[in-house]
Amino acid sequence: MNSSAPLLTTLLALLFAAPALAEPEPLSGTLEVVSYNVHGLPGFVTGDDTLARLRRISPRLRAFDVVGLQEDFLDEGHSLLLGGTDHPARRRFASKLPQRVYGSGLTTLARAKVLATRELHFTTFHGVVGAGADGLASKGFQITRLQLAAGVELDVYNSHLDAGGALGDSRARASQVAQLTSAIQTFSAGRAVLFLGDTNLKPERPRDARILAGWLEATSLRCACLAVRETCCGRIDRVLIRGGLGLSLEARAWKVLDYRGPQGGALSDHAPIGVRLRWRREAF
Repeated sequence: MNSSAPLLTTLLALLFAAPALAEPEPLSGTLEVVSYNVHGLPGFVTGDDTLARLRRISPRLRAFDVVGLQEDFLDEGHSLLLGGTDHPARRRFASKLPQRVYGSGLTTLARAKVLATRELHFTTFHGVVGAGADGLASKGFQITRLQLAAGVELDVYNSHLDAGGALGDSRARASQVAQLTSAIQTFSAGRAVLFLGDTNLKPERPRDARILAGWLEATSLRCACLAVRETCCGRIDRVLIRGGLGLSLEARAWKVLDYRGPQGGALSDHAPIGVRLRWRREAF
């Protein structure tokens, strides 16, 4: 009798019973992101078939790993927007402030694991009937902390600032940017940040230009459009980025996307901004 047979059998059993080695965590990767004001107001305001537009927007969102939507105001419209998407993380900031008609209109979609979320309303606005009618909505911002890999975290901000060109509108935007800056300097202190949103900050308005410049300086954010342009694009819909603890971010591509319906009409009064980001895990 071969005395080594039992030993060989035991070794083979242990070999095949051993768990497979875990996949190594990635050191780098690519994120496709988009910021899109979908103009999700009732048809009597937009002058078109809002729900049909939102239904057509929905499947286009599948191309992106992180999505920041603004003016997602209608419950039925929100369901249509999500109907053609496959993002496991779906966060809508729908709570309304007293005497407001709508919530914030903000929705964030993501494929990465969500570690934490925060939602804050702005404390200042200007205008109810006129001046952008911002007082009808409960504007504010969302923060979604994503885990891209072990020890690699990204804070995603989604927001929609006060509209209008009056002095009161500009002052409201300054206050709102101050709230965003405070959140980035505290909750996201030292961390990598991705901002998606409709800022309503127009460089041709001197006060807006100063607000934007001060915001970028205070937070070390930079416009992703500078990856493909020598100067900032000047659009109010912006994607802003910065690297941070354990994560470097680089914009590899920036594009104004042209999404149209079957009759050739634009799917929103804002063109979406798509950006390809390259991320890399860094030593602390």
